[in-house]
Amino acid sequence: MIPTEKLDFITKSIKNQKKHDNYGRVTELAKEYHAHISGWELDSYLRQFVMRETEEMFAQRKRLTNAISPALANSLIKPFYKVSRNGNIRKAYNLKNPNAEKNVRQMMKTFYGSRDDDNKGLDYWLKMRFIELEFNDPNSFVVIEWEGKEASEVLEPRPFEVTSFEAWNFEYKYDELQWLFCRFDWKYIKMSGNKEVETAGDKFTLYDKDFSINIEQFDPKYHDKTMFVPKLNQVKIEVDKKHYLVTYFEPNIGYVPAFRVGYLRDSVTNGKTYVNPFHSAMTFFRKSLKVVSELDLTMTLHAFPQKWQYAEKCKGESKNRRCDGGIIAGTKDTCKECKGTGVKTHTSAQDIIYLPIPDDPKDGFDLEKMSAYKYPPIDLIKFQNDFIIQLKEESHLAVYNSNMFLASDPQFAKTATEIDDNMESIYDAIEPYTEKFSEVWKFVVKTMVRLTGITPTEEMDISHTFPSDLKLKTLSILLGELEKANTSNAPSFMRDAITNQIAGQIYLGDDLGMLKYYVRHRFFPFNGKTSDEISLLISSQYVSDFTKILYANYEAIFTDIEKEYPNFYLMEYLKQWEIVEKATQVYIDELKSAQTPQISFGTQNPTDNIDDETKGEETDEKTDEEDETKKETE
Repeated sequence: MIPTEKLDFITKSIKNQKKHDNYGRVTELAKEYHAHISGWELDSYLRQFVMRETEEMFAQRKRLTNAISPALANSLIKPFYKVSRNGNIRKAYNLKNPNAEKNVRQMMKTFYGSRDDDNKGLDYWLKMRFIELEFNDPNSFVVIEWEGKEASEVLEPRPFEVTSFEAWNFEYKYDELQWLFCRFDWKYIKMSGNKEVETAGDKFTLYDKDFSINIEQFDPKYHDKTMFVPKLNQVKIEVDKKHYLVTYFEPNIGYVPAFRVGYLRDSVTNGKTYVNPFHSAMTFFRKSLKVVSELDLTMTLHAFPQKWQYAEKCKGESKNRRCDGGIIAGTKDTCKECKGTGVKTHTSAQDIIYLPIPDDPKDGFDLEKMSAYKYPPIDLIKFQNDFIIQLKEESHLAVYNSNMFLASDPQFAKTATEIDDNMESIYDAIEPYTEKFSEVWKFVVKTMVRLTGITPTEEMDISHTFPSDLKLKTLSILLGELEKANTSNAPSFMRDAITNQIAGQIYLGDDLGMLKYYVRHRFFPFNGKTSDEISLLISSQYVSDFTKILYANYEAIFTDIEKEYPNFYLMEYLKQWEIVEKATQVYIDELKSAQTPQISFGTQNPTDNIDDETKGEETDEKTDEEDETKKETE
């Protein structure tokens, strides 16, 4: 049964069209945000300067304006897509019921996108669509809806978006949503004589803690024709001569399965509503719209060279029809030769203006003075262009307290300290979004857990947290840090940590590639070492032959492993280690068998060499004695 007090509430809400107190504020914000992000109907936010600009001139300026707002908004939104790429996010849902965990995993997979698409689901929705909602309409709601199925089938909850225009009224108590009343555009069949005509109407939905109610407009004549019979959970009502079919549902999950998208509270409404993440830069968006409009107008109408040229007077069409200032003398006809200009002009590149050679050279005319190009001053244009660039920088500073994402080569343009300070400012700006991100993930997963039949009293552990360091550095910044770490002789574990971050950027979105990297990184002998350090270690006696051979043949060994064990990267660590050890031993044995003793091809006995050496020593001693005797005799 539908509660009577709820029917009364619905009837009054439809009749009075009551909306929440800040409805005008949130819908105007959503409209302006969407205009600046998409560029759609952005010219409606241009303002006419009535004292200097007529309606025609203003219309012309709107046609010539090519706003930079979409490009500026895109540059402010992009860093938020980096948040979900962090590889150190800790998320878990530990349930005592293994079957329930399996069902939740299935629900997460089918939450968004195609049911057969393995790369979609809850995580994909959060890192893509949720960001779009956050910036376009932070006061919109997301309702988790699902269709009833057999008890043996897994439910498929889906996100249903309710814009700020559709969310007519709602109530919060202690920051918990109590109910949400929405109005949607609706098409229903209406009888026009004997014809069925599709007609625009209204549809309303009330989301409450333990139930939801759909209210759909219908035509009684069409129901009579189709002999429609209401179900047990349906009833018909009439409000202001309009007929509605009310359908009652009881999900009984204990709370309203909906949440509001925004996380930055609006000071204008004392925190009752929300603004989008770049709201603090809106003043620069509005200024850029005005300045860009003026610059486009200036560039179109004035920023081009003007030609000044001497020209010969037009003599007319013939001797009888002489030209007099563009008019045929004695008539009111326009001269066809000069088309009313009164002077001869070029009509194509083949035309030549012939000047007779004067008898006296002093009467000659300097041809260089026949024409001249006058260029407009560019000071104003340069000022407008520089001001637009400044507005872009100021926008980034307003949102992130940093313009790091605007630098073309930030790791070389700034010192390490400046980079760290800028990144900390960016983390401070994005950190509240990460909290909202985690909050939404836990809310959706909690709802999925409830849909499996687990009650609030049963134990469940649902967690989702971001690391304190979001690691939003670009690949170029990380490469710069690695270079500095190498030149400063930083410890190998620090260089290894930077290398892991670089790998995270390279293999972004490639889960299998990232898995292969981590496995290979685990078995690589000299992680974090420079090439000079590795060379020194290889030549020393403190590194085992196994390690040296593994390093020297690393790629070949892993190529052999991949051929023999296609699922090697999915195995447990101990099993992987056994395989690596076995594959390396093959190379060790091969190298040992390849080492052959040196063979001497001489026929002389080794002892002969010793006797020869002894004889040579005796001969040398005897010669020395003879020399000394000879000297004494002399």
